[in-house]
Amino acid sequence: MKFAVIGGDKRSVLLCSLLWRDRHRVHSFALEKAELPAEIPKAGCLQSCVYGADCIVLPTPAEKNGIINSPYASQPLTAEELLVSLWPGQLLIGGKLGRELSMGAVAQGLQVADLMQRRGFTVGNAALTAEGAVEKLMASSPRSLWGSSILVTGWGRIAKILSLRLYAMGARVTVAARKEGDRAMATALGLEALDFPQLPETMADYDFIVNTVPEQVLGEQELNLVRRDALLLELASAPGGFDMRQADELGLKALAAPGLPGLCAPYTAAELMRDTIYSVIREREE
Repeated sequence: MKFAVIGGDKRSVLLCSLLWRDRHRVHSFALEKAELPAEIPKAGCLQSCVYGADCIVLPTPAEKNGIINSPYASQPLTAEELLVSLWPGQLLIGGKLGRELSMGAVAQGLQVADLMQRRGFTVGNAALTAEGAVEKLMASSPRSLWGSSILVTGWGRIAKILSLRLYAMGARVTVAARKEGDRAMATALGLEALDFPQLPETMADYDFIVNTVPEQVLGEQELNLVRRDALLLELASAPGGFDMRQADELGLKALAAPGLPGLCAPYTAAELMRDTIYSVIREREE
């Protein structure tokens, strides 16, 4: 098969090599500043990269505000520019594909697959994010996780895996979740659990606070109660669970850590992308 890998971070760079080792033809675009094996061409134009390609691979996340996520590119690439270069029947794969990009691709007769709609990929991605979060916490604080009191907001895939990782390391973990059933499950797993309205009562107790909810759940009242020696870690996408500027003004140590799989475990993240892409292709061939 011929793969056209467009944009992306270190994960996409490593994915090129993995696909090439599997004896596929691989061309790249918007990766001009990346170090790639000599056998993988860096196309001079988008059209030559995607011409005859069976599968077009975009990064995760694929785009932001209509611009393809391409930190290694020499110049920005818009989703519109990409779409007009593709042909009906080609398979377009990426993570967090925007609505306009997805609808435009379908309208042009393309096959479309979003990696973030694949359970195997999202669970693997969550595990890598949780592992990266543990690394961030350990590297950014003089405290050990063992014996520390940690608040994790949310009870999605990342929060579940991270909470259990931290608990296994000897931390006292409290989960803040809206649904009674989620709190019951957290308690059954040996964690503490509370609802968000209860947070002001306990905010001063935590050494680490990790947010996984992509909407504000820690307002000014909660941030004012956080100890100044605590560490806040934001894992959710914008707008995030708390105001980073507000935390800074209060003298709190707060870190934003988006895209942890690509930063902390890019090779494994690239393998996860490759395996999920192969699964999509097999399913469409059956």
